[in-house]
Amino acid sequence: MNLTKKNTLKAIAILIIAGLTVSCSNNKKEESAKDKMEQVKEAFSKEKKDMTLELEELKLEIETEIDKIDKQIVDASDESKTKLESLKARLQEKADDLDRAIRKVENATEQAWDDTKEFAENTSDDVQTALKDFGEDVKEFFNQS
Repeated sequence: MNLTKKNTLKAIAILIIAGLTVSCSNNKKEESAKDKMEQVKEAFSKEKKDMTLELEELKLEIETEIDKIDKQIVDASDESKTKLESLKARLQEKADDLDRAIRKVENATEQAWDDTKEFAENTSDDVQTALKDFGEDVKEFFNQS
């Protein structure tokens, strides 16, 4: 075999090896990118699940307070019933707010997550404030009774 053919074959072999190396490198980059995307999806899913759980726990707290009011309404005077019904209605509004926030979180996409998360956190803060106010109103109600 002459020198030119040997050089040509070497050049072809080098190109093939280089091509395989680049191809393997690209495959590793693709796998790394896929791994990162999977990690992002898992983190998003966990954050959604945690936020949903937090909102559901808060809703359970509201429902517990509503049940307590329902029990007090049974034996209350007409005037007290009116006040208790008003307190109950305020809590029910907060429970409805929590239902909306839960649905929004459960249906959130990664693209809309920041806005959804902010909405859910604001709702949670609002409900916690309402629960605190509710506790003070209940104390005041029973001090007057």
